[in-house]
Amino acid sequence: MLKAFTAPFLLGLVALAGCSSNPNAIEPNPLPEFEARYDVDRLWRSGAGDGVDETAMTLTPAVTNQQVFAADIHGRVYAFDRENGKRQWRSKTEDRISGGLYAGYGQVLYGTREGEVVALDSEDGEQLWRTEVSSEVLAAPTSNGGLVVAQTIDGHVLGLDGGTGEQIWDYETTVPNLTLLGGAQPVIVNDRVYAGFASGKVAAIEADTGAPLWERRVAEPSGRSELDRLVDVNANMLVENGGVFTATFQGQLSVLDWENGRPYWSKDLSSHQTISSYLGTLFVADDEGLVRAAEQRSGSFLWQQDKLYGRRLTGTAVQDGLVVVGDFEGYLHWMDADTGELVARYRHDRDGFSSTPVVVDDVLYALSADGKLAAYRIEAEE
Repeated sequence: MLKAFTAPFLLGLVALAGCSSNPNAIEPNPLPEFEARYDVDRLWRSGAGDGVDETAMTLTPAVTNQQVFAADIHGRVYAFDRENGKRQWRSKTEDRISGGLYAGYGQVLYGTREGEVVALDSEDGEQLWRTEVSSEVLAAPTSNGGLVVAQTIDGHVLGLDGGTGEQIWDYETTVPNLTLLGGAQPVIVNDRVYAGFASGKVAAIEADTGAPLWERRVAEPSGRSELDRLVDVNANMLVENGGVFTATFQGQLSVLDWENGRPYWSKDLSSHQTISSYLGTLFVADDEGLVRAAEQRSGSFLWQQDKLYGRRLTGTAVQDGLVVVGDFEGYLHWMDADTGELVARYRHDRDGFSSTPVVVDDVLYALSADGKLAAYRIEAEE
């Protein structure tokens, strides 16, 4: 599926249904059999509107110490009590929210398809400010309290005042004419902002001024067609242990030095989904449905789980030492982080997921494609 974007210039947006590496074209493995070693306990379940309503959009929920926030395709934003799932408020914004939400420092942030960044009050859902930017914002903004950072699909990374939304700086880079539908959320670490782009590049930016510190390519486009040359940094970036870890579509899993951008290692792998880590190991679900564990220091693959092949997996999350993914039939699958062995399964919702599940304090929060939000704990069987 191609979507046209007309302002300020023509830009193609590609959902994976239209790509040569289309996971929907793969015959999915049947639901695998295994011996369960953990029990899954659903703590609560609530409704968060209509979800993504059969679109290709990603709407990731956001979790704070006390609240869980979720949005739907019609611009309704919901706040829930994190302990019991009781709805606290609903804001009917009528915005075309894209990418999902960020929550923290008393604000709920999101970007829109119309090219705006919006901040709501986390206590009551009232709008605090709204700022027009250069084009669509297809990933959730981020914040450190004083600075809000948002990235637009036309290659701009913007620093905004967290209190007023006023633009402080603008970092710009060149992006290709054709990109995946989505984007990587910027990351703020100490005095730096890290951003990944559809060109297959990653940049480090000075948080106070927007000045460039370094920009490096993590994937090289190849092939004759524009579809073949897609190498978007569409997943998240992990910035930890001295490295910036990324996965690219039709590209590589790789790491750069977070100080100077020096590349350490890269492995051929295609993923547009969230990557995660635990005790020095990276976990990634590739675009064919293979889940892999890679050593952070060397990139060496430690194990591969292939029983979920073709099941259109979400990205990975780590819960209580287990790796978890969702699939197209709405099942959550837990794997042993050391071996990749399947150890638990639970069906969240028949309509699949709108995003990768989020884990905070060993509680997993999952949002289905039709807006079902639930919280889960997992415990070893006695």
